[in-house]
Amino acid sequence: MNNFQRKGILRIVRGNDIKFTLPAEHVQIKADETIWYHDLPILGITDPEIKAKVAADLKAKRYDRIPADAWVRLGYNDNGVWAGDDEAWAAHPAKLVKDTQDAIKREQERKQVTIYLSSRGWGDYSPVEWIGDITRPDAEILAECKAGLATGYDVDQLNQTDDQILARITTARDKWEGEPARKAAMEAAEAADIEHKIKTGYCFNCESWCYGDCGNYSNDPKVKFHRDLRDAQREANYGITE
Repeated sequence: MNNFQRKGILRIVRGNDIKFTLPAEHVQIKADETIWYHDLPILGITDPEIKAKVAADLKAKRYDRIPADAWVRLGYNDNGVWAGDDEAWAAHPAKLVKDTQDAIKREQERKQVTIYLSSRGWGDYSPVEWIGDITRPDAEILAECKAGLATGYDVDQLNQTDDQILARITTARDKWEGEPARKAAMEAAEAADIEHKIKTGYCFNCESWCYGDCGNYSNDPKVKFHRDLRDAQREANYGITE
């Protein structure tokens, strides 16, 4: 029995659904190419009666009684199961489906915005908020905001006009639309600052224009990045920085 040679994970797929994944370093393949995990075989069985019988055989280690079409090997199997490592998965049709689903989910999450509508009464109460897809029509969001205010408990600012609520919606949408441009501008400014420092002899080790007086001059910005990363990790682990 040989250990599975590839790193990463082994995926067990039926149709376009990943049934489960296994760390490849713990997967073993026998001489007959059947796949095992921690000394247990990977099988593809859908019939409940056969599953129950095989479960008993597995518990008793009567592997010779397991039906031939139940075993799983790398690639496509007659039982409808596909098994493969990271490299094989990259070319599997199900990956395209999953990538598309993940992209749709990320886009939906990107559009989620919270609009503050009102505080509530006295004490430590959560605010009245609308949370949803900010790219939807104003009329739909307005209606949901009004419903939230009308049905909320102990709402401070209950009687808001449509114009007031629409102003909140517009502000939230303007902020959401401007966020990518703001981030891009900040990144461009940071890149320009680093380029200027490199050209003018800035020392990223002592974080000044020391012109080598610190004795450990470096114009590589990664020096500061790695130091900040170490400090952050040290603080996260111990609550202090040295």
